[in-house]
Amino acid sequence: MFSWYHFIRRLFWLVLRLRYNLRYEGMENLPASGAYIIACNHVSFIDPPAVGAGITRDVYYLARKTLFAPPVMDKFLPSINAIPVDQDKPDMTGLKKIIQILRRGDPVVLFPEGSRSVDGTLQPAMPGIGLLVAKGAVPVVPARIFGAYEAYPRGGKLKLSGSLRIVFGRPVDFSASEELKSKNYQAIGDQIMAHIATLQ
Repeated sequence: MFSWYHFIRRLFWLVLRLRYNLRYEGMENLPASGAYIIACNHVSFIDPPAVGAGITRDVYYLARKTLFAPPVMDKFLPSINAIPVDQDKPDMTGLKKIIQILRRGDPVVLFPEGSRSVDGTLQPAMPGIGLLVAKGAVPVVPARIFGAYEAYPRGGKLKLSGSLRIVFGRPVDFSASEELKSKNYQAIGDQIMAHIATLQ
């Protein structure tokens, strides 16, 4: 059966493979079934398609609401499983949708830092990732993308060649953590960023 999502996913994979020699490490750490969160650093617009391109299951994403504003994008982004979230004011709509997706058993890609790093370095996590971990009650797979900042930095121009590498770490289970029990969502986010930092 034809799947538009997987057609676009494979197209992204082909383009990124040809232009940036896209490679994945640690794919065996991705659960074969059930819901989980991929928590990745965020340095470029390239990050979401690069992370999802190699995953054969349907994966969902949060995306800044303003990206849906231009004509065509308001139809295209939802068609590739992007869910809008308003970063300028408290908005639970997108978060509730992600929780629903996790509870039905599908994986989600999240960027704990909330926005792209201005210099390519890891930034502090936003507390929203901790809330989603708590409400979704699923394992977290830390991931780190290398080369995306050099290919398309925030505020910079897109380079049509380079090297992209994405490393997936072992799943982390927060279900019995003291931070989860005390609803210390920021601490959960901080721990996730610490796991991302260990990936080389």
